Amino acid sequence: MIRFLSAACLAALGALLLTPALPAAEITPEDMDKEAARLDALISAVLESSGKSEPSRVDDATFLRRASLVAIGRIPTLSEIREFTDDRAADKRNRLISRLYHSKGYESHMNNWLHDHLRLTEVKLQGGYFSSNSPLINWTRQAVRENRSWKAMTRELLSARGNGWTGSGASHYYTRDIGMPLDNSANTLRAFLGIRMECAQCHDDPDSRWERIDFYNLAAFTHGKSNYGRLDFLKGRGLFINMSSADQYNVPGLHHLHFFSDAIGQYAASGIEPGKGSGRIKLPDDYQYADGDPGEMVGGRTPFGGRVRLEPKKPTPDSLEQFAAWVVGDENPTFAGAIAARMWLRVMGAALHKNDNEEFLDLKDPVTGALGSGLVKLMKDYDYNLRAFQQTLMLTKAFAAKSAPDKETSFHGLLGRPIERMSAEQIWDSLITLVLEDPESAQRIENMEYLYLHGRYIGRLDDIIKKVHSFKTVKEYQEWIIMKYDEARDGTGPEAPEPRPPTYIAGHGRLMTSAILGIARASELPSPANPNHFLQKFGQSDRISIDGATKEGSLTQTLQMLNGATQKIVANPKDTAIRKILQGPGTNADKGALLFQSVLTRQPTAPERALCARELDERKNKGLANIVSGLVCTPEFLFIY
Repeated sequence: MIRFLSAACLAALGALLLTPALPAAEITPEDMDKEAARLDALISAVLESSGKSEPSRVDDATFLRRASLVAIGRIPTLSEIREFTDDRAADKRNRLISRLYHSKGYESHMNNWLHDHLRLTEVKLQGGYFSSNSPLINWTRQAVRENRSWKAMTRELLSARGNGWTGSGASHYYTRDIGMPLDNSANTLRAFLGIRMECAQCHDDPDSRWERIDFYNLAAFTHGKSNYGRLDFLKGRGLFINMSSADQYNVPGLHHLHFFSDAIGQYAASGIEPGKGSGRIKLPDDYQYADGDPGEMVGGRTPFGGRVRLEPKKPTPDSLEQFAAWVVGDENPTFAGAIAARMWLRVMGAALHKNDNEEFLDLKDPVTGALGSGLVKLMKDYDYNLRAFQQTLMLTKAFAAKSAPDKETSFHGLLGRPIERMSAEQIWDSLITLVLEDPESAQRIENMEYLYLHGRYIGRLDDIIKKVHSFKTVKEYQEWIIMKYDEARDGTGPEAPEPRPPTYIAGHGRLMTSAILGIARASELPSPANPNHFLQKFGQSDRISIDGATKEGSLTQTLQMLNGATQKIVANPKDTAIRKILQGPGTNADKGALLFQSVLTRQPTAPERALCARELDERKNKGLANIVSGLVCTPEFLFIY
């Protein structure tokens, strides 16, 4: 039975919540230790009031593996295991956590989360042709590298305008759902405020407090925006299609003239047009409630938080800016609670709330309300620094507790992190850790300055975009496209500024905006991965819905681990990190133990050590493949404990 907090306990918690705000610009390790201790006190109070005892701590090997998978999205390398094992300092776990959250591995793993949460697709269908979403993906990568605050990121994502290639890549956020503005509004409210209003798009939601008018009032803020730049070039596409039938405009290695035009045009029509946006929307013809008439024009209106009202009788050009300011404003009751809830789930493995229609912390919950208030305060005190917030959570005693069997028994993650299966990205990146001695080595090559089409240098991207926008008529654009095609075909165009191979190659109307050298971590690969890729087979999100990944196992996955990717990319190639163990000094028993530790982080037991040694004695390289294939199929590898 749940017991409520005593008056003395509530007073103590109140004192914890009223501590002065930390300087957002300089959050020190000492600050995080103090904040973690405050969270520990809040957590202890929740457990005490609920009649539960604090669980015991995990051993060092389990902590190292868990912390690595949660913070950087992969198992530790053999050298990282040795570094942690050899560290005799009393605060070795705190030092480990600091290293993890200030590594490139953290950036990679955080990018995976953003790709899923913001539904970042590498290529999208726009205006009848395929368009690259690289400006937004590159913008998020840069934001993570700079550790930009979630508040600053959100504000720019919801208000940025202009061409995404030459300006802020955040201007591509709304183009993710071109042609589906209402779906975009529903996804925006869920992603940034933790509010599920999908049902209210069609009717008052019986399972929540949201009414249909609430949805349309909020959707009005982002309505009326338009794609940046020149979509009118499509009017002249028929001419290019006809010309493409001629050999001179369908050259092997360069391809059709109309695809050539599409590739250039998509750069020019990128992002959101400055000064466009109405801030108002018509209610649908089937609107059925007394608070509005079918077809009635309604202006942007906030149903909670700070009061913002837009005029329905005339456009409001800065409606996006007003909407962004409201979302991140201090008066908004769910912005901080939504991101705090998501980061808690990300680190602790279990939600602190149980309302499926509201993905933000319930500060009035009789059991977890005080802890939720502490987390919201911490998020604000940290000025929405997600790295510092996650690092602080990992410093708590709750994170270091022995794992619970499932989310129910973990009690919101307070009685140990629930045992859960790794995500597709964590499994893939852990296999990459067995392949590359430095899993974070740069594999993705990009160049945002120069434009190449099918290997032919066209010019500086900024100059090309400005040129397209300078034309007054479609005919002028057509003549210029034909001229540029002739240059590319005949080799008479501008001289490439770099001797190395181009990284931007467009073809068949699709645009590939980067080159991957060799094998790479999931965050380096196209988003989402190709349908037959390992990541898709293991449940990677299709980037259609927010947090749309699955962790369900299957026979296909088992076969991949036994005979597919494990053999192809880990065990068989001669230069993988794990194969180099066999090339080093020591007995087969020593080498087998290192193989075992590389995969499962911990030292093998005596029987496990003997089994690995015998496999290497009898089968050598095949024995290595058998050991690795067997270990990566075990629950101990596939699950986070």
